[in-house]
Parts: sequence; C-alpha cells; structure tokens
Amino acid sequence: MAEYEMFKTTLMGGYDKEEVQEQIQRLRDEMAEQEELYKKQIGEKDARIAELQKRIELKEEYQARLEEDIKEKYQKYIDNYESIGKLVFEAQVRADTMEKETREKCEKLLQDAEAEAKRKVESVQSEIDDKLMEGKKKYLAVQEEMNGIVELINQDQKRFMSSYKEVHHIISSMPTSLNDLEEEVELELSEMKKGEDEKAAG
Repeated sequence: MAEYEMFKTTLMGGYDKEEVQEQIQRLRDEMAEQEELYKKQIGEKDARIAELQKRIELKEEYQARLEEDIKEKYQKYIDNYESIGKLVFEAQVRADTMEKETREKCEKLLQDAEAEAKRKVESVQSEIDDKLMEGKKKYLAVQEEMNGIVELINQDQKRFMSSYKEVHHIISSMPTSLNDLEEEVELELSEMKKGEDEKAAG
C-alpha cells in the first residue's frame, strides 16, 4: 500500500472496517516478511562474522605457532651461538695453553742441551787438562831423568879427565922410552871417551 493511500469511507462517514483490517493484515505480512528478511540478513551476517572470527582465530593460532617456532629457533640460535662462543673460547684457551707448554718445553730442552753441552765441554776440558798434567809430569820425569843422565855423564867426564890427568902425569914422569906406551894409553882413553859420548847421545 502506498504511504498516502487513504481508507475508503462509509455512508455513515467512518472508515471501512474490512478494508482497514485487510490493510492491517498486509502491513503485518509486510512486517513479517521484512522481519524474516532482516533475520536472514542478520543470520548471514552472523555467519559471515563467525567465519571471519574463525579465520581470525586460525590466523592467530598460525601466528602464535609461527611466533613459537621463531622463538624456539631464536633460542636454538642463541644456544648454538653461546655453544660456539664457548667452543671458540675453549679452543683459544687450549691453543694458548699448548703454545705456553710448547714454549716451556722448548726452553727446557734448550736449557738441558746447553747444560749437557757445557758438561761435555767441561768433561773434555778436564780430560784434556788431566792428560796435559800427566804429559807434563812425564815430561818433567823424563827431563829429570835426562838431567840425571847428563849429571852422570858429567861426573864420568870429570872422573875420566881426572884419571887422564893422573895417567898423563904418571907418563910424563916416566922415562922417554915410555913415550910409545903413553901414546897407546891416550889412544885407548880417547876411544873410551868417544864410546861413552856415543852412548850418552843414544
């Protein structure tokens, strides 16, 4: 019915009751249809809202899982980073320790080698000194022995000269006929002296 449609009037000047009731019924039917339409639209909107809400919840759950996964991965990264850092630190400490131990061992080996070389040099020097001392003692002993021999030779020569002078004196005091005998004695004495000189030189 149009918004400005007027009800029919009766002969008595009032409205037609039947028409009014029909009009009221039509309005009720239209309102019922409109209400059903609204309910349907509201239902569709509610379903759409519920669907959107479900999608939002799914997205929130997916986001939460992503955040949890990222958190776990980040924590693993942190743990790995700390582990790697710890390993690097421990490796550096071990390297420093090994370098220190190696340097100390090298220094110890060098000191031991120097000490051993010094001991060997001292031992060889001591042995050389001992041999030199022994050689010197032998030389002095030989020298002393040679001096003794020379002294004995000198004494023999002195005794020989003394004997020679005595013999010469005796011969000189003898008659001239003994000149030949003197020459023979002098020759023998000369040969004896020569033999002793050769013996001393040998």
